[in-house]
Amino acid sequence: MKPHGIDGLPNPVARTMTGLATVAVTAFFAAMVLRHYLPQGEPSLIHLIMAIGIMPLIMGAMIYFTPVLTHSRAAGWLVLMVPLLALVAGALASTGLLWRRDLLPIPAVLALTAAGALLGWMWYRARTMLGRPHPGLDWYRWALVCLLLGLTAIFIAMFRPEYGMALRRFHLHINLLGFVGMTAFGTLCVLVPTVAGYSDPDARGRLRVDLYFAVAGTLLVASGSAWLSWLVWPGLALWLIPLMRFASSLVIHWRKFVWGWHRSSTSLGLAVFGLIAVLITAGFHAAGARPSGASMQVFFFVFLFPLVTGAVSYLLPVWLWPARNTAVYECTARRLAWGSGVRSLVFLAAGVVACIGMREAVYLAGVGILVFLLQVVWALWARFSSNI
Repeated sequence: MKPHGIDGLPNPVARTMTGLATVAVTAFFAAMVLRHYLPQGEPSLIHLIMAIGIMPLIMGAMIYFTPVLTHSRAAGWLVLMVPLLALVAGALASTGLLWRRDLLPIPAVLALTAAGALLGWMWYRARTMLGRPHPGLDWYRWALVCLLLGLTAIFIAMFRPEYGMALRRFHLHINLLGFVGMTAFGTLCVLVPTVAGYSDPDARGRLRVDLYFAVAGTLLVASGSAWLSWLVWPGLALWLIPLMRFASSLVIHWRKFVWGWHRSSTSLGLAVFGLIAVLITAGFHAAGARPSGASMQVFFFVFLFPLVTGAVSYLLPVWLWPARNTAVYECTARRLAWGSGVRSLVFLAAGVVACIGMREAVYLAGVGILVFLLQVVWALWARFSSNI
């Protein structure tokens, strides 16, 4: 994306993304700390990560990347209200699960409104552009469709408790694999080559073909988790096709570019393999062979945390210094990428510890997030103290 603003100052989209990224990383750390003090509040803490941290951040990322994918102008201020509306919905949902469950329909309606508005805006941008949009846009649109389905399911469950268990399972899996998983995969196929500094000529073609596998796989796993468990396994197999193809290319063809101790691409590469682990554990959970708590921890530790920290470590300096032509930008980019390999191993270790049922996994992941949060705070201080 071309820089906007005067003298490389952050534009409204970049400022919004900076705020959402900071909120997300802070929410991750807060959830790790509160897990120790609120063991009975796990649903609330999961929504602290997912609804306050991830949902607004993903919507903001879609707004940030859609103009690039459609060769159009940056989003206006009205569109930037969408992730903020989602943030309000997430805050209400997380607090409602802890204290006032009778108010949960309100955040559900707000989140449905935000997702529907963003999907409509993306459809309009694709329809009015010259030529065809980048295939990554279709991954974003289908991810929003999955979010709308998941929100609708949980909204119905509030008023039809006899279907509550099945609809909650559908809500969980279509959000994790559909909304988050499809957004992540569609972004990683483009972002990893950009961050690592290589060109992948097959990325566009893979995204077009792999979309069908991912959509079908997501719907089968989510439906199987709720109603017909045998649907989970063909769904898992379909999702593994694009994941294994992408993961193998990172190891066979691009390993010299992707992997290193102080490269943001290392965290992103681990997130690809983490998504494979998440898919497998989600399949076992959907089939009733694994408790949801352990599966959610694997999702957070080996996929979500590496994904967000890797993406933010690369993109935050770009948002803070869009012109990318200052020494402080270069310094910030290096400092945020510093320790990426070690941090990735810490998250991986936390995922392994979580798999064997040890509570210490939370402390390991918390240390990794805390270190990165301090790096983000340093970057923000450098931006606001530089006066450039």
